[in-house]
Amino acid sequence: MTEARSERTSNWPLLAIAAFTLLLHLAFGNRYGFHRDELQFLEDARHMDWGYVPYPPLTSWLGRLSISIFGISPLVLRLPSMLLSSAMLVLGGFTARALGGRHFAQVLTPLLMLGIQLVIGQWLMYVITDAMAWTLTIFSVAKLLETEDERWWIVAGAAAGMGVLSKYTIAFLIAGLLAGLIALPSRWRHLRSGWLYLGVLVAMAIAAPNLLWEWRHGFVTLKMLHFIHERDVRIGRADGYFMDQLKYMAIGLPLAIAGAVWLARSARFRLLLFLYAGPLLLLAFAKGRGYYLLPAYLPLYAGGAVWFESWTLYLSRTLRTTLRSTAVVLKLLSATVAVLMSCAVAPLGSGLLHWQLVHSSDIRDQFGWPEMVAAIARVRDTLPAEEKIAAGVAVGNYGEAGAVALFGPGFGLPYPISSANTFYYRGYARPNNTAPQTLLTIGIGRKDRERLFQFCVVGGEFVKPFSVGNDDEEGQPIYVCRGMKKPWAELWPTERHFG
Repeated sequence: MTEARSERTSNWPLLAIAAFTLLLHLAFGNRYGFHRDELQFLEDARHMDWGYVPYPPLTSWLGRLSISIFGISPLVLRLPSMLLSSAMLVLGGFTARALGGRHFAQVLTPLLMLGIQLVIGQWLMYVITDAMAWTLTIFSVAKLLETEDERWWIVAGAAAGMGVLSKYTIAFLIAGLLAGLIALPSRWRHLRSGWLYLGVLVAMAIAAPNLLWEWRHGFVTLKMLHFIHERDVRIGRADGYFMDQLKYMAIGLPLAIAGAVWLARSARFRLLLFLYAGPLLLLAFAKGRGYYLLPAYLPLYAGGAVWFESWTLYLSRTLRTTLRSTAVVLKLLSATVAVLMSCAVAPLGSGLLHWQLVHSSDIRDQFGWPEMVAAIARVRDTLPAEEKIAAGVAVGNYGEAGAVALFGPGFGLPYPISSANTFYYRGYARPNNTAPQTLLTIGIGRKDRERLFQFCVVGGEFVKPFSVGNDDEEGQPIYVCRGMKKPWAELWPTERHFG
């Protein structure tokens, strides 16, 4: 069998794994509702721009493409994420192939990635586009090292540019790559390659419109990231960084360690180790959250799979088959546990769903948004006729704002007023509601209500389905507030907040 035919044959298992992942996502993509974060991405997708306050634009662009073709639903919004998640598994297998792996290594690598991909691929968030940028960069560098074809720097540059449009943490991967090029004398020749600098230009060209948007908006995303980072460190979300790595690797830890050793011993592929070690150390120093490092495990998994395949070749056929089958079964079981813990697979009212609601904020955040908007509309309907027409809706966080923006028109509610993130730029004035003096509010604390309004009364309450004591506690009050203490034009410039 020729090498080309062998590679084509080995593609089928990769495509089967990717297809299985996609089908699983499609089967459960509409089971619950939009995630809190997705409501923000969705609303930003309906206001196309080169940047947004919390993140660069690529994730929302993909969401806009999907909903423009198929309409708005949780499944439709998530289609780009589902496709990218599946594509990353194929790239994982291709990376193992570039490292010299044969059929089994090319299959084992995506299986090592499977649990995480099933979890992060179920929502449209920047974690998936960021992971794709890291994966494509790592694959490009692996192909460069395999073939010594400097043109792969162009692909790596395009992937890095895509990373800037996804989430700025791609800088940690690029820093690790640069450190490797400098630290390894055998790779110094790349620093003299025109293809490397052409790749840099490609990355800059892709990233430039977003960076220009940031400059025009005072680098607001960096300000927000600084705020969020300080908050996460303060409340302990950045604690347990190294323990998180053990949790994410789970039973793949032995192969990840083996992969790190294999890469360190490989003169040809040693540079790939820096694509893990660099971000690992830099994120630890910067007190990053544990999941930021997830896409950097690809070179370790690919190296570990290649080592395991090579090592078992020297064993008897029976023992080789037993060990390889055991590795596959264990990884499938690990992926199954990840799905049961974190994916939208539990039937409504089931014991599994109750367990997920107690232990997973991501599951909780997919419930209650249409019901919240309906509750606001019921309070609005209790107002006198003239006041009802002119009343505005003010909300506290981006999830509430996104929900009112999406579901509110169905109840005749105006566009929400929120100073959170990019909603701040959309202001308080509406075509039929220039500057409302009566506001229906939810998610705004007592101190802020007292600071902003003459008086507020409880008009109703929102009871969240399946409430288990999360952020939107059962019985959340909806206030009717009247009498602005300051004119809107004077108040608004001071109200921006990040969240």
